[in-house]
Amino acid sequence: WLDNPKLPADWKGKVPDDADLCLVTHGHFDHSASTPAIAKASKKAVKICANYEIGNFFKKFHEIDEKIPEPMNKGGTIDYGFCKISMTTADHSSSCMCPKGDIQNAGEPTGFVIHISHLNARIYHAGDTNVFTDMGIIEELYHPNIVMIPIGDRFTMGPEGASLACSHFLKSAQHIVPMHFGTFPMLPGTYDGFKTELGKRGVDLARLVNTPEILDQDHWSVNYSALQ
Repeated sequence: WLDNPKLPADWKGKVPDDADLCLVTHGHFDHSASTPAIAKASKKAVKICANYEIGNFFKKFHEIDEKIPEPMNKGGTIDYGFCKISMTTADHSSSCMCPKGDIQNAGEPTGFVIHISHLNARIYHAGDTNVFTDMGIIEELYHPNIVMIPIGDRFTMGPEGASLACSHFLKSAQHIVPMHFGTFPMLPGTYDGFKTELGKRGVDLARLVNTPEILDQDHWSVNYSALQ
């Protein structure tokens, strides 16, 4: 979402032109609105991984070439050679805003696991979601060692639910990346609150990535050789 008010100043008003893949978890504007612009700007053979409904929405309302959307659904995996993409379930809602303001069904919300075998990285982007018991299946199937998890509350789980997800289900995570918080005043979840809840549940806080601290950095690096 390139209109995110927390977007670093250097990125405001810009569209990246080097995307290989766009992974769309659901249709809400803050997760899908910039996808057509990114796909059209890419100088690569970009693909949009999303459910069938969202792919059709992009083709119908945003003139996305029919070869770009890669329809898939929960439980499915696509192998691109440089990585594999697995779609998971999520506990949320999903819809797309049409150009005239009406709402269109966007299928069911999802998450993704990105498998990058040459780096031994298995990245679970939970999407917008509540904690749910099938996170245990995601752990058993994919053993994600990098977890990106929402903590904002109100529209997703808050710090308490996210800490339960990390302590009870996502036990392979060596890096826990909190997201989807602090964007708007109505999202009360905070990094410090999440850190406190993780501590209560005995999660090693060395695994927690301080996303507010790295917000204005050009990049955040992972020691891939240490991933298990």
